[in-house]
Amino acid sequence: MLRLKGLGVVVDVIIRSGSLQKGDCIVSGINGGRVKILKDANNISLKSAGPSEPVRISGFRTLPKAGDALVCVKSEEIMNDIIERRQVLQDSDTNENDSYRVDRSSTMDVQITGVASKQDFMKQNILNRYTFSEDETSSDMIRIPVILKADADGTLAALRDSVLNIANESQLNLCIDPISLNVGHVNVSDVHLASESGASILCFNLKGTKDKDAMHLAASSDVDIRGHNIIYHLLDEAKDIFSTYCPPTAVEVFHGKATVKAVFDITGKNAGRIAGLQVNEGNLYLKKSEKEKGFLDCEYRVVRGGAVISPDGLQAESLKRLKEEVTDVRRGDECGLGLRDFSDVEEGDSIECFSITHEKIFV
Repeated sequence: MLRLKGLGVVVDVIIRSGSLQKGDCIVSGINGGRVKILKDANNISLKSAGPSEPVRISGFRTLPKAGDALVCVKSEEIMNDIIERRQVLQDSDTNENDSYRVDRSSTMDVQITGVASKQDFMKQNILNRYTFSEDETSSDMIRIPVILKADADGTLAALRDSVLNIANESQLNLCIDPISLNVGHVNVSDVHLASESGASILCFNLKGTKDKDAMHLAASSDVDIRGHNIIYHLLDEAKDIFSTYCPPTAVEVFHGKATVKAVFDITGKNAGRIAGLQVNEGNLYLKKSEKEKGFLDCEYRVVRGGAVISPDGLQAESLKRLKEEVTDVRRGDECGLGLRDFSDVEEGDSIECFSITHEKIFV
């Protein structure tokens, strides 16, 4: 068993009974996940596998122990229930290792960091060695490394489960990878590990004096450390961090809305159609929004009977108030608006001014 950057946890198993399919929920010990990659011994991708077949799978959230049985269950709810029950039993046995620790004697944890992570040759060698192609590992999976710290073993285990469950709330294929879990305040070693692996650090319910050396090192190394004593607030902080790994999403910024009171046809050199407007909400802008909005490029749409009738990316040709050219018009004012390459404006239409930005948000 091993962990490959971009792949998550990779496990080799032999199916003893039943069948295993891509997308199935799986449990091994106190570790669970969903099958994302399924291959046979000849490195051929499979949709399903039956009894006696040796297969290689990827999809566990955390590293299971070698020798533990793997079972396939019907739903994620059942999977989580089994893991929770096993966790309680394991926590009650003081002779067992903490459930969140990795058994280093029976597993291998491969993390490619530092200069080597910025160069493709080592990554490709690892992928070739374990017979996975680059396309399979980086198609749509987004790996998010994270270091977790808490005040006690029980809260650390709960924090781990809560953070891993954030992946289920996303529309994207997230692989949240806790590369280190420890009790106590953030120390210099934690910061070094975070800096090398590109991870952030989440701290739950930690009180007392912080390690000043670790805090100074984190500030100079641009390591993001978030902490809170309320789990829901910390999870919101985690989503904020995880959003930086997500691809940019188009977000509409609304500026203003106006109603067409009259329409004027202009002839001559500047021929066109001017809409006489009453601004009902916000502001209308000629080209760019005001400073507080970040000087965004503005667009317009024309709405009639609740439906948009104009093409995307409609620009303003002119914006006048009391026959004077202006850059913006506020709520309550009347103005004349000319739209570039669009003249299908009628009395009673609504005209909206907005901008499109691209932001990294958790979706």
